[in-house]
Amino acid sequence: MSKMISGFSKLSKEEKIDWLAANYFTNQPEIIQTIKQYWNVDEKLQQLHDDFIENTISNFYMPYGIAPNFVINGREYVVPMVVEESSVVAAASKVAKYWSTRGGFKTQVIATKKIGQVHFLFAGDTSNLEKYFQENKTELFAATAAITKNMEKRGGGILDIELVNKTDKLANYYQLHVTFETKDSMGANFINSCLEAIAKKFENDDIEIIMSILSNYVPECLVRAEVSCKVSELGGENPEKFAHKFEQAVKIAEIEPYRAVTHNKGIMNGIDAVVLATGNDFRAIEAGAHAYASRNGNYASLTHCEVKEGVFKFWIEIPLALGTVGGLTALHPMAKLSLDMMQKPSARVLMQIIAAAGLAQNFAALRALTTKGIQHGHMKMHLMNILNQHHASNEEKETVAKYFENRTVSHSAVVEKLNSLRKPAVNWIDFENQKLVKETLLQLSADAKPKFGSMNGQQMIEHLSAVTQIANGNWKVDTFVSDEKAARRKPFLNTENELQIGFKAPFLAEAPADLKFNSMQEAINDLLIQIDEFFKVFTEDKNRKVVHPFFGELNFDEWKKFQIKHFTHHFKQFGLV
Repeated sequence: MSKMISGFSKLSKEEKIDWLAANYFTNQPEIIQTIKQYWNVDEKLQQLHDDFIENTISNFYMPYGIAPNFVINGREYVVPMVVEESSVVAAASKVAKYWSTRGGFKTQVIATKKIGQVHFLFAGDTSNLEKYFQENKTELFAATAAITKNMEKRGGGILDIELVNKTDKLANYYQLHVTFETKDSMGANFINSCLEAIAKKFENDDIEIIMSILSNYVPECLVRAEVSCKVSELGGENPEKFAHKFEQAVKIAEIEPYRAVTHNKGIMNGIDAVVLATGNDFRAIEAGAHAYASRNGNYASLTHCEVKEGVFKFWIEIPLALGTVGGLTALHPMAKLSLDMMQKPSARVLMQIIAAAGLAQNFAALRALTTKGIQHGHMKMHLMNILNQHHASNEEKETVAKYFENRTVSHSAVVEKLNSLRKPAVNWIDFENQKLVKETLLQLSADAKPKFGSMNGQQMIEHLSAVTQIANGNWKVDTFVSDEKAARRKPFLNTENELQIGFKAPFLAEAPADLKFNSMQEAINDLLIQIDEFFKVFTEDKNRKVVHPFFGELNFDEWKKFQIKHFTHHFKQFGLV
């Protein structure tokens, strides 16, 4: 059956969810509950989130953390970070505090130009196009007057319009390359509106407009962040050696693309986290940053390091086109909170804060790599993720965390420790494993003496078979268990507790039953037949329930739990486990 659908966007949110569950999550009724449990209880706030994008069915939560102790240009900041990766916030916080006692971060905005382009084709004489452009350049500015009026009041607007000849790369291809200043706005809508107005004015019979769009590559919207101190002030056992290794690690990332990609990813861990927290476009930031890292023809590090005349200096220069007004920053309550937390920065100040966060993250990663290794700290932070993944209780978390205080954390080591805590006190018998049951019972002699009770070996085997026949419906026991007693007794089946020595169902006689079979082998074979029958009857009727003489009415799962306890009890009776 086809799962294609027409008019999906016109369905209500409830209808969208019902369609999704019916077509892609059959037999998983919990899916709808999962989707709805992430809705905000405030209906107006939820509606606000629903309206951010299309076909919304729920919210996807990301952790929102804060990194305190950032000192940037002498001013103290707490930096909000939205990120799913453990150790990012902790690393930024630790490095911020480290550099707060060594002069803090020094930052400056180098430029704030943003770029937009009108892409078009022209097959005529280039000199005629250049003449046409010069004659109409003033008109191109004028065509955007209504759009740029308010931006110009804030000190922004169109800075310049240039004609660019790209026919050496693509036949008949030219650009209008437009530079903008958008002040505290990221300016995407403003730029695109201006470009479309310019394109409309510029187009004629000989000029074919292909498209008009801003560029997320903004090499002249640039910010620099730096930390520095005397090498002797770096701390540690051997600051000179650390400074040298750190510098070499950065230089490797400057010339080795395989390393540079991971190096820059670490920088973006810090940058993206703050960009997300402020409602800015982290994808645009990512694209622009990586393009800038390749500006010289080879992908290279965005950070640089120099150790000279006893001074350690580490810095980053990165393009960041950000906004603090308009867009999601004005709509999302948490984005507004983030900006308020950072003392309502302008776009220029936000550029500097985010650059500092990226530099801090990179410093943390390189310090770890050149000293203890990246996994030492990262896996410590990842410990709780591993424990949550394996549904550890609070008590287990506390025990495991204490165990790994001075040990190296790895996923396998954590799971091994967790399993050791969970190792059952009882070696339960898997009665489904008929090979195990048969091989174990064959160790017994028919007249084997028990450690407790009065049955011999063969009597015990025939007893297990007889009780299994109750579940199978082959032995009708005249007994009654009240609902009150059953409700009180049945929870025992879900525990790790064993049947106590001396436990005996009321329908059983005091003395062991007479033997039914002539040999141990016959008794064992009958037991295996009864086990087969047990699984057969419950498989054929999944709703089957049979009264147990002590626990009351039991379903398949409850009977299995009893059987495990019952087999284990009697195997222990003869020292078989």
